This record gives sequence, structure tokens and C-alpha cells, in this order.
Amino acid sequence: MTDEPTARETTPATITPTRLPFGPHWNELDVPDQTGRTALVTGATGGLGLRVATVLASAGARVLLASRNAERGERARQQVAAVATDAAPEVVELDIADPDSVARAADDIRRRTGDRLDLLVNNAGIMAPPLRFADDGTELQWATNVFGPAALTWRLLPAIERVSGSRVVFVSSIVHFRGRFDALRLERDGEGLDYSPFAYYARTKLADLLLSRELERHFRRTRASTIALAAHPGFSSTGLVDATVADRPAWLQTVASRGTRLTGQPVEAGALPLLYAATATGVRGAQYYGPAWAFESRGPVTRAARSPSSRSDELGALLLGFVSRRVGLDAPR
Repeated sequence: MTDEPTARETTPATITPTRLPFGPHWNELDVPDQTGRTALVTGATGGLGLRVATVLASAGARVLLASRNAERGERARQQVAAVATDAAPEVVELDIADPDSVARAADDIRRRTGDRLDLLVNNAGIMAPPLRFADDGTELQWATNVFGPAALTWRLLPAIERVSGSRVVFVSSIVHFRGRFDALRLERDGEGLDYSPFAYYARTKLADLLLSRELERHFRRTRASTIALAAHPGFSSTGLVDATVADRPAWLQTVASRGTRLTGQPVEAGALPLLYAATATGVRGAQYYGPAWAFESRGPVTRAARSPSSRSDELGALLLGFVSRRVGLDAPR
């Protein structure tokens, strides 16, 4: 990688980085000092989100852990608190698929932080579940992976844009290359029509890449010092696959869980592109990071490939209009 940051002068004794077979590449100990910075991580009670929150706290950040479950949130808070080197972590109640919860959480975060937020990592997401709907009747993957993160980001912009050098990171996926949509497709997706779990997932991950690009265009137009960018974890052994097959036959759950553990890279490796996008020096807005090896499924951090659709101004404008109507908020222009 180029543009790598300088490693911290002192290594926190409370966090031991996992040994990864990447050689002398960027790793957790290269995360610059985060003391004095405030970060919000969604989906922070397990998997990638918990690891990102843990590393940020160990580097000195004040970390807000967004969780819809109080018990899981408290367990995660205790785990992160054990390695925090400066400010104590806090739990924010948030159900990312519930518009009312998103609004309450955004108000809570702005109050707690004094309207100053350095980093937002939009990590929360679900992958290819059976057809389900959020309480407002929206298909659950779109509600969780796109509408909720967009609404939360837009509501927090006054707190983010006032902080010099702040960042917004969206988490996408390798499968965004399979994502396809147009105006009719989007409307059908929102209602859960013609439901295909993985096709929906691919489209939501394409949408996340487009949202990051459109938000960066907004920051450039307004000459804010904030940047928006994206990252993906490759194929990582997180709880996402387990959650995907939770309602499937027991044998399939066992096969999927064991297969992911055997073939997926560890969570610590999957979190590195997110951490790089969130903290590394030299990154720029609208960039996209992921693993370097095996078709971006594993390995050290590098600039990730993105589909032509994810660079489309036409699709970006179409998506902003669709999301704005769905969440009842004006998209940042």
C-alpha cells in the first residue's frame, strides 16, 4: 500500500493483534493515535463492528457503540472498555431498520457529543435472509443496509461536517458487482416483490457504494473538510453467515458455520479495510478499500475494484431520490 500512516509510538498493552500471514503490511498497530476523536460504529456488538470499535478504543478514541439489544450492547461495551486507553466507550440504543429509532439515536448522539462527531462507520447490515419486513413495511435488507444508514448519516451531518478531518465510512461487499437496479426495480425492492435474497443483498451493497460516492460529491460541493468513502471485508468469518441461515435446517446451519470458519479470513483481517478507510492518512474521498488477494476475498488492504454501476451519476441521482422518499428526508446536495 502507499500513503500508509505512521505507526503509533507506543503500543497499548491491552490489545494483541492477531498474527496474519500478510507479511509487513498495514495492520491494527498502524492505526494512528485517535485520542480526542469520537467515533460511532453501528453493528458494534459482534463481528467486524466490535473489532473496529475495539481497535479504535485501544488507539484512544471515544467510541459510541450502536446496538438495538441492551444486553448485547453492555457486553460489547465491557469488552471494549477493557482495552480503551482514554475515553470510556458508551452504548447508543439504535435499531437501524426503525426510522423512529434512527431519529432518536441521532438526537441522542448529537447531544452526547456536543454536535461534534469525527467518525461514522456504517457497519450494521444483514445478508440474504428469508423475506422479512421492517415495522414500516419496508423489505428488511433495504431498511437495514441502506435506508437506516442513509437516514442516520444525513441526520448526523451537522455534527460531522463541523469537525475538520471527519470521515463517513460505508461498508459494501464484493457482491456489489452483481447489483442491478433501475427506477422500477427499486420500487419493487422496497415492497419486497419478486424477492431473491442474494439479488437484494447485492443491490443494497451497490447502493452503499453509491451513497458513499454521492455523499462525497456533497462534501466537495459544500467544501467541507469531511470525506466519505467505503470498504469491504472480503470473505470473513463473522456472524453474518450464521445469521443468514438461522432459520434454515440445522444441518445447513452447521455446514455454513463450519465452512465459513474454515475458509473465511479471521474477523481481525476483515476489519482492516474498514479501519484503513476510517483512520489511515493519505486516503481520499470516494475511495474504496478491501483485501488484495484471491479476488479480494482475503489478504492485506488495497484499493478495491468497483463496478461501472457504482460510478454512475445517473444511478446515484436515482438512488438519492428513492432513498429520500423512503426515509422522508432531503438528501444532501
